[in-house]
Amino acid sequence: MLKPHTVFVKTTFQSSFHCESYTIILKTMQAIFGDIKMDDALPKPDARDKFDLYLIDGAKNNWLDLLPADLLCLAKKHKVVLFNVEQEAVCEKNLLLNHVNGVFYKSDAPEVIFKGLVRVTSDELWFTRKVISKAFSDILLVASSFNSLKDDITLKQDDYAHLTKREKSVIHLIAQGASNNTIADKLNISDHTVKTHLYSAFKKTNSRNRVELANWAQRYVAVLLPMSK
Repeated sequence: MLKPHTVFVKTTFQSSFHCESYTIILKTMQAIFGDIKMDDALPKPDARDKFDLYLIDGAKNNWLDLLPADLLCLAKKHKVVLFNVEQEAVCEKNLLLNHVNGVFYKSDAPEVIFKGLVRVTSDELWFTRKVISKAFSDILLVASSFNSLKDDITLKQDDYAHLTKREKSVIHLIAQGASNNTIADKLNISDHTVKTHLYSAFKKTNSRNRVELANWAQRYVAVLLPMSK
């Protein structure tokens, strides 16, 4: 007899557990999985292997271009599916290239979610064939760049070593799409201090602006700026 799948659902305070999309996906999961845990924070890294699947609530998040660092790190090692997502808030090809296994939208019918979850637990992807086809050439390109990424990171170690602890924290939050005000609140510092650390980080990472720093962070954050939970 096969072992029942264990699922972790990362919720958000922005979502209502009584909304239709939540009701649909919870009922669907109860019909498929043996054990379901829900929390608004991910498990600590050393406790993540006990879950077979991670469902991440994407309500009111705009992940069209830049995915949060903690999601990138999780998807590299575990099976991850987004749900409760608005169609205009994500790019499926971007998700696919960053190891996400699938996405369910708020508008998806119960039978679609059921079919998708069954496919994902059978080690399949839940994206349209069109998206997978378009991403195929990009996947080959990304795979090629990954082969040289370790060497690139080794060369960047000197730059990383010169970052202060506070600058690393700011870069980590930038990778998650945080605004200056959010960074100031989380780190308990002033907006002016955030800008000071930001400009210093620009210089040390050879970034010309906030977008380039975010791109730098997404390339290196998983290796050089591991999550602290």
